[in-house]
Amino acid sequence: MPSASQLDLSNNFIGGHYEDDGYDSDTGDYVQKFVADPEGVQAIACALRVNGALRVTNLLHNQLDEASAKMLAEVAKQKGISLCGIQRDQTTADLSGHALQPPDAILLASDLSQAVVTGVLTSLNLSKNQLCGLNFLGTGTYTAEGITAIADALRVNGALTECNLRLNYNMGEAGEALIRDAVQGKASFKLHL
Repeated sequence: MPSASQLDLSNNFIGGHYEDDGYDSDTGDYVQKFVADPEGVQAIACALRVNGALRVTNLLHNQLDEASAKMLAEVAKQKGISLCGIQRDQTTADLSGHALQPPDAILLASDLSQAVVTGVLTSLNLSKNQLCGLNFLGTGTYTAEGITAIADALRVNGALTECNLRLNYNMGEAGEALIRDAVQGKASFKLHL
């Protein structure tokens, strides 16, 4: 019986769903609110634990919270699974302009910290994202979780030689310092901030 080694589950709202929140009489619009629901994430985590064939999945853009992303990352590290669709023979990854949020950065950091997953990946473009939770207008909720996870992964990743983090809105000096510190000592590393 054939088994799937790749599965794309991106953009599926695994982390929750939208509900109607009523009618806004000021704007004339119906308002929806996002309701987090860990049930879908728990089901995916259980499936990842028992599947022996899966090597690559894409769970980006699923409205995960940071705790759910960390849980999935832990399972992926135990099983050697890519959570961001990165192929094992892939040398470059361009995730620029994907509106990646902090939970997405946590999933990506899991991939980057596993040599079995990204051992040949040498160039990564993460420009024009929202790794700290804020868009270019400064709206959203700031958190350092995503950029900290990326910095931790860059620190242990031995294959990457270039990373572009330009225009990660409102990363700030502290976020940039985390990234610079992570690649310090990697003489030929090209960092774009």
